[in-house]
Amino acid sequence: MNEPKDLLDVYDLYAVDVKATHASQKAKNILNETQSALMRFLLVGLGYQQKPNGRKMTSLEVQAAREFMKTQLVSQLLKAREAIQEGFEKLGASKTSQNTYRGRLEQLLAWGEQQFWWPQQQYSGSKRQEYCPTMRKGNGSTKTNPLTERRSKHPAYQLKPQEISSTLEAQLKEFYEFLTEPEWPSRLSKPISVSSAETYLKHIRLMLGWFHRYENIPLKLMSVYLLIPKITDKELEDLSEAQKQELWSEKKLAVDTWIGKYFQFLRESMNSCSPRTKKFKMNALSALAKFMYNEEVVQVSDYANIPVIKAVNKHSRLVCKEIKEWKRHKRYVVSPDKKWPDVIEGKTALAAVRLQILEPLRLECRFKYDNWHVREGSAIALSLQRYLVWSFLADMPARRQEEYRSLKISLCCPLERPTDVPANGVYHPLPPEEVRLRHHDGSPADNYLHKTYAYKNSNYPDGVWVLDIQHYKTLKTYGPQSIVIPNRRFSDGTCLYDHIERYLYGWWMPGVSGNPFVYDWWHQQLHGQLGQWFTAGRAEFSPGDACCIGNQKQLGLWSWGYFFVKPQVGLPYNSSTFKELVVTGAHHLTGKRLTPHVLRCVWATWAYQVGLSDHQKESLAYAMGHDVKTMRELYEQCTPDEKRRPIEEAIDALLFSTPQPLSQVADSTDELEQLVLELQKLSPAELQQMKQLLSANPSTTES
Repeated sequence: MNEPKDLLDVYDLYAVDVKATHASQKAKNILNETQSALMRFLLVGLGYQQKPNGRKMTSLEVQAAREFMKTQLVSQLLKAREAIQEGFEKLGASKTSQNTYRGRLEQLLAWGEQQFWWPQQQYSGSKRQEYCPTMRKGNGSTKTNPLTERRSKHPAYQLKPQEISSTLEAQLKEFYEFLTEPEWPSRLSKPISVSSAETYLKHIRLMLGWFHRYENIPLKLMSVYLLIPKITDKELEDLSEAQKQELWSEKKLAVDTWIGKYFQFLRESMNSCSPRTKKFKMNALSALAKFMYNEEVVQVSDYANIPVIKAVNKHSRLVCKEIKEWKRHKRYVVSPDKKWPDVIEGKTALAAVRLQILEPLRLECRFKYDNWHVREGSAIALSLQRYLVWSFLADMPARRQEEYRSLKISLCCPLERPTDVPANGVYHPLPPEEVRLRHHDGSPADNYLHKTYAYKNSNYPDGVWVLDIQHYKTLKTYGPQSIVIPNRRFSDGTCLYDHIERYLYGWWMPGVSGNPFVYDWWHQQLHGQLGQWFTAGRAEFSPGDACCIGNQKQLGLWSWGYFFVKPQVGLPYNSSTFKELVVTGAHHLTGKRLTPHVLRCVWATWAYQVGLSDHQKESLAYAMGHDVKTMRELYEQCTPDEKRRPIEEAIDALLFSTPQPLSQVADSTDELEQLVLELQKLSPAELQQMKQLLSANPSTTES
């Protein structure tokens, strides 16, 4: 049999290939599940009427199904994915069954697509579907579209590492440990996350830098005591009450004065007017004050009685009041319109993001502009990377960017193949427990992307990619999260997993052009074919982040790398560069500067735009790693137009929709009443005759 004529021929050819490439028992299992996928579910979606009665098809049912398969042309496989889904729905298949049988169908389709006889009607204009759209959209660089009217960059005034004395370094280190260590003598608050502590230290270094560069304090005098003067009980022992009061007043005034001058500097020299900027500074100062006086208090309320801390609290209250005023009057440093998508009438902001940004970014992953211009491998890899970042933010509830920046992948596998991994399967495991980073309580403290074939009592013949999130801002509240990445399928025949694996492993395509290579990697169906590597994926960036950790139990090594690494330098992204990666993708397509945080606002807005139930809002908030109150606050950041749109649409629908003319309503009511009166006059025999007549003409009752 050289070329199959129908669906049964395809299955028989596939069975020969499976038996030739797998062990006997393995081949039997594959073919049993493939047969069930086709005969039990796919055929039903293709119009087959004889549904199996039991869990196992009888020989007569199998024979009848095979006869029906002979009537189905090979081209029917082009709509197999939609058909099997219809079969699942009609037969009420469980999630586990759907995963298993869809996976077997995908394996058959992947094999078929490599055969010379595979129908090509699926790719009308298939050459054009290989083309990457033009990258030039007329929006220019983000540098030509600044968010504010500021004409120059901020002057750099933070203390540099080489300017920090050993004494100050020791003070900052102790402060950091006070913030983050699980136990600390006399500390009355819980430890905070490392990222929050690092943010506090950054603002402390900024304020000390201001003292040095603008108040002319020598570097040798740099100390945290400049920010929060410390008065100990020992210093107060020999002073009278009046002297104590005078000393406290002096230090309180000093703190009050320098904070006021620093805020004036931010406003006048840095052109920084946002109260939220000042709030960051006050949060750091409040934490430093509690550190400085943690041995002088017994309970948290005692802090408020310390005069120096009273000065800090005063400015904190003023800043909070200013933030509320800004919220009330809808004041923004940056116009919301510059960071919010243009929304089509009647659509949500999330729908606009997916239509205007996410899908175009996916199309930009293609490997050539036309038949003559193939893209550089590094350019394709960057397009894949940017698309995957946006997919994580717009295909699934957007989480905090730190989780994606810190995402790791294993770069090695255990020597012994797990039993659930197919012989030719690509396996990306989680690292062994003994080599993972740990929190203070011994739980894992790192985030991994991994691929498995068995997950939570379900089998995935083609594997499933999972986010294992063990470290994030609100971990103590919501715990670790394991998130399955759905394998979205697209109209051009590709899927999301194709993009993940092209980014990780490279992109090879069959066909003779340029300098062809013989394929010899894991896709057994492609072995021996001539083709070309269009990109090496992530390897294009020469990632230098791979690390090896000694495993004392096995005396082995375990290597890993960051999933997202910066082009050219091969290092992980920081918060600024990751944000720029996201912003650039949105700006060149729409002229809008959407950030990861704005996308969290978009999701929160979507929850209210589509009217999610309270339970659904709670679930969305959990998926985003916060509570409903926080989600409501994120929603409050959307534009006034976005907030007003739902009620305007409701008013149009409820108050101004075209009503049915009263005359028509009256006429139809009169007709119904007349019909009822006529039916009441009929005898029982005549009524029975009427029922039979209506049953024989169902279209009459539907008209």
